[in-house]
Amino acid sequence: MTRLAATAALLGLIATTSALAQGGASFDCAKASSAVERAICKNPQLAKADREMAAIYSTLVAKLTGQAKDHLAKDQVRWVGNRSRACTGDADAISDCLKGRYAARTETLKVLADGVYPFISEHAVYKAGKVGKITYTIDTRYPQFDGSTTDFSAVNRTFADDARKSDEDGTPKADSGVEREQTWSSEQAFALRRPSTSAVTVAIDFYGYSGGAHGFGGTTCVLVDLHTGKAVEPAGVFAPGDAWLKLMAGIVTADLKKQFVKNPGFDDALEPASLAKTLRDPSHYCWRADRLELIFNAYDVGPYAAGAYRVVVPYSRLRPLFRIDGPLAR
Repeated sequence: MTRLAATAALLGLIATTSALAQGGASFDCAKASSAVERAICKNPQLAKADREMAAIYSTLVAKLTGQAKDHLAKDQVRWVGNRSRACTGDADAISDCLKGRYAARTETLKVLADGVYPFISEHAVYKAGKVGKITYTIDTRYPQFDGSTTDFSAVNRTFADDARKSDEDGTPKADSGVEREQTWSSEQAFALRRPSTSAVTVAIDFYGYSGGAHGFGGTTCVLVDLHTGKAVEPAGVFAPGDAWLKLMAGIVTADLKKQFVKNPGFDDALEPASLAKTLRDPSHYCWRADRLELIFNAYDVGPYAAGAYRVVVPYSRLRPLFRIDGPLAR
């Protein structure tokens, strides 16, 4: 997108400061021309969400210059298009979709405004159709790191490949053999966190149903080092050696034992060898601004009915073990 086109997109997407100060949406509802726009204008909560997101976007884009400003404008155009493609159906369905979309985008914009602009864009795969007796929808959102100062190709390929796999797994096959009407869905969204100026955590929430007794969902996290362009495992955050693993094992064991009293899990998951293997898996580590949140999805340490278990560890307990040249020490 050229600078001129990006500016035009910005003017088309964001109302003036005086318009944002009013009580309606960020755009002129008298000119609402789509089901999404009409839904926003009819619902005061959605109008407020639209207005607040637009204000945050407007503040951020005013701080940026050059390539960063162009990148954000282009990403916002893409987000609006993806929003309009995904939020369809009856009024209630559109409303529910928009609530989630606006909440996620507003949080993303806040993270993008926290420190140096990280050049992260949102991409999406959206499909809906029917194959035989199966009606299905696929709504997958995933990030792409677009910074030019380092090579993000490996981490971007992982996000894109996972999105393609979700698409393939969620699309019914013509020979599925399903004899009764079914509705399948595959959904994925992501949130960004800034644990340091040098790193971004991508927290991916997913849910899918493709027949059977129940669907399956959860959260996985990826820590991306903005200086190297690589995904970082726990061993890359902590100083060399196993001191971090021993500390984490003690914290997690004590916390999960307390949770198992009211929400029984798998006792054998807390056996030293099994727990050590689990704790070496980086997908459980959701690094946030002030704390580490460890997320164990269904079947990781407990049955499906137990849901996810979460263990929160403040950085005050972990920082002495951080690698001095690691992404969270910068």
